[in-house]
Amino acid sequence: MSNDQDEESSPGKEIIHKLKILPEATSPYNWLQDANVYNKQFFQVPYEWFVNNSDIIIAFFTAKGIDFKGMISKFYETYENAKLVNLPIEVIYIPVDETEDDFKQSYEEQANWFTLKFNDKLIPLLIFMYGISSLPHLMVTRVDGTIISHCGLLDLEEYGRNVLISWLTASSSNKTHRRLSKETMYGPVWRYLTSNGPTNERGPEYRRKFSTQINNLPPPLESEES
Repeated sequence: MSNDQDEESSPGKEIIHKLKILPEATSPYNWLQDANVYNKQFFQVPYEWFVNNSDIIIAFFTAKGIDFKGMISKFYETYENAKLVNLPIEVIYIPVDETEDDFKQSYEEQANWFTLKFNDKLIPLLIFMYGISSLPHLMVTRVDGTIISHCGLLDLEEYGRNVLISWLTASSSNKTHRRLSKETMYGPVWRYLTSNGPTNERGPEYRRKFSTQINNLPPPLESEES
């Protein structure tokens, strides 16, 4: 038997071949499971909460004062409209700010979603893993880390709010809709989405920070348990 044949049939080669076909070897890295995620009050949000309540995670890479054709304000509005009807979508700010003060100001100006802390050791890993070369950037994934879209901002620019339907379809949405009035993970009060009581037969009026077309939207969906 030749040396080439010996090398090809060696135990080491066989192990390498088996490793290549193991399902674990091709599974996406679920960074969310290792992340320390916080809400606007800087209370930590457990990974299990995302598993139970979300179909889509949007990693929002940006820094203070950065925009792209006004798309960030549009993204804020799209997010608030999604929460108004309780779509199972969550956003996590991945801060690429130069200083902690810039991070705090940037996060304060954003919609009521979640964040990693400034200088979190996970941030450079995510930048490298997703190949982030420009800001702002939206990376859209399932909760398990499977990528739905590398270019969420371009998707939003092209399709507008309809992009949410595509993302949810790709994620095989199956989470139960929640009543935000009963949700506590965003803080004791839903900061930019507060009910002022019924104003007409369609349901309560909602006031939001970034979106204003209240009367053209359907009432929020109620959970079957409510």
